[in-house]
Amino acid sequence: MKPMYVICFYWEGERWQTREGIEQPTDPAYIRHLQRAGNTPKELPSRYVNNLFRGVSRFASQEFKFVCFTNEPMEVDPGVEIRPFNLVTTKGVLPRLHMFSEEAGLFGHQVLCLDLDVVVVGDMEPLMKYDGLFCARSKFLPREQHKLDGDIMSFRAGPEAEAIFWTPFIADVPGNVQFTQGRERYWVRKVAGDIADRWDVQAPSAVLSVKWHMRGRQEVPKGAVIISCHGFPRPHQVKDEWIKKYWS
Repeated sequence: MKPMYVICFYWEGERWQTREGIEQPTDPAYIRHLQRAGNTPKELPSRYVNNLFRGVSRFASQEFKFVCFTNEPMEVDPGVEIRPFNLVTTKGVLPRLHMFSEEAGLFGHQVLCLDLDVVVVGDMEPLMKYDGLFCARSKFLPREQHKLDGDIMSFRAGPEAEAIFWTPFIADVPGNVQFTQGRERYWVRKVAGDIADRWDVQAPSAVLSVKWHMRGRQEVPKGAVIISCHGFPRPHQVKDEWIKKYWS
């Protein structure tokens, strides 16, 4: 069996840099979001990558290769492979769509892509055993659970996934950036909303929300695999006792 890839991405994006080539946001709601997030301290991205790698290493149920796609300098643990990638846009989280391209070098493998702000808290077997075309979580908000979200995605890297996710995106980057306004989940819903598997079905109760499931808790629920810190707080901002055990 080929080892699966566990991957993450880091790029500078619209963090108020003024250097040439960084696209500045115009959407008022997204500007407010970035203002709330603030600039990223220099050492924080490496800390996030290393903590994610350590969490996966601690709870992995099978052999894997860990790759961080980034063009930024990183101080990472042995075992983390750094791969540069072509930024066709810096808007929102759209650069991550690169993973579906043949250029990413993942074809022929199952790939688990994790946001840097998720925390691995339990045996990853329920997620790592998935070997289908594409799986993502449903939104946590009860009235929007019919919608896909993109912070924990598994896919079979190859021509089929490339044709669904990458080829139509790269065919009209400006138009698709305008359509999504940098929100990768809008693109995923558009091209895969009808064919995607859901973690809710494939691995019930494995993917939890820091806001919906962990508020006021000091221990993670039994069976949890990943706590998603979507929005705020980010992992380094969580004050509850459980975070010390799984992310430091």
